[in-house]
Amino acid sequence: MSPIDVLETLKARQLLPPEQADELARFERQRPLSVNYELRALLYVGILLLTAGLGLLIYEHYDEIGDVAIIGGITALCVVSFVFAWRNRPPLSPDPAPSRSTFGDYALLLACLLFLSLEGYAQYRFNVFGTRYGLATFLPAVLFLGLAYRFDHRGVLGMGLTALASWVGLTVRPLELRLRTNFFDEGTVLTAIGLGTLLIAVAMVFERRRIKPHFTDTILTFAGNLVLLALLAGIFNFGGRRWLYALTLFAVCGGYEWLARQRRSFLYTLMAMVYGYIGLTYLFFDVTDGLGWAADAYLLYVVLTGVAAVYYLIIRYQATVKELN
Repeated sequence: MSPIDVLETLKARQLLPPEQADELARFERQRPLSVNYELRALLYVGILLLTAGLGLLIYEHYDEIGDVAIIGGITALCVVSFVFAWRNRPPLSPDPAPSRSTFGDYALLLACLLFLSLEGYAQYRFNVFGTRYGLATFLPAVLFLGLAYRFDHRGVLGMGLTALASWVGLTVRPLELRLRTNFFDEGTVLTAIGLGTLLIAVAMVFERRRIKPHFTDTILTFAGNLVLLALLAGIFNFGGRRWLYALTLFAVCGGYEWLARQRRSFLYTLMAMVYGYIGLTYLFFDVTDGLGWAADAYLLYVVLTGVAAVYYLIIRYQATVKELN
């Protein structure tokens, strides 16, 4: 219900005098419209477009610009952005701490993106890391995670977690550097499961000790997707241990459903349902393959389980909204 509807309801039930209801309704209609979130979104998009545009410009004209000018320019912009962010840094606190400047968070994000551009260009032109690809991702992972906790920045935290996952993948198979994770290798799958489990444990410990507890959901979401995706890869690709991966998948899904109820988060319910349903459906088709069932039987399974899953999600969403209100 809108605020106007609430006021009309209160006035109709004689819980609010008509004069006060009309005055509040007039204030509600005339109050300024906040565009804070829209402007913040535009700033984030602008930073991403700026770094992407600089990258494209350098890629197409690096011979004309020159290495010294490119490295010097990126370094200067990175330093200026970081200095601005540091001068407007929030106070050191385990609790949420907003930046002292409206643009402090964006300056930090720009500095991190420019650092990645600088590192990538140095590796491309001068091969500064050689074949030690893990080092190229480990450095930004450590830097970004430290900056995220010092500056209380969820965006930089996400970048640090992504770099950490990349570092683990490259360490497992350093000679097979790919643009996507190699989940056909069981070592990579087990490493992803281990990293995700470690991140979940660290997030819960940090929350219990009140160390940036508002970061917990970000870490749990990232780590949960990593673990559940790796378990699905284990089910799909390694038949000898398929049921072990499946049981672990269902256990993790159950754990995230429990977290969803404890933390009143529909996202965790959605994660548990989607990954669990994919795993269950794959196992169903794998077990029944070769039994000679008619196509209608499989269609019936998809329809019934799909309807049941959607119905459960609707029920849980309504329950979550009710609990939050």
